[in-house]
Amino acid sequence: MNARGISARSFLVTWVALMVLALASFSVSFVHLGPWGTPVALLFAGIKAVLVALFFMELIAQGFTSRLALVTAVIFALILAALAAGDVLTREAPPLQPRYRSSETL
Repeated sequence: MNARGISARSFLVTWVALMVLALASFSVSFVHLGPWGTPVALLFAGIKAVLVALFFMELIAQGFTSRLALVTAVIFALILAALAAGDVLTREAPPLQPRYRSSETL
């Protein structure tokens, strides 16, 4: 074990898991999932981000305040994404530009 309490074996297992997830996400990119393509890709990315944060950033061995800061950052990022999605989904279609006759000048 190192000074933080995370063993080299844990790092190795995490690295192998990240490589397997990277290979899986690469493989799934060639499968047509329709509207589920983006959520599946985000799921893979989220799992990989959690593994990196917990083990390589050593948040698993940190105190409460470091974990609270991470959770707060994730919550605010989700709020930002939800507000952006809400903005896009509630917009009206842009108006069509009027057609000009060939005899009219601009």
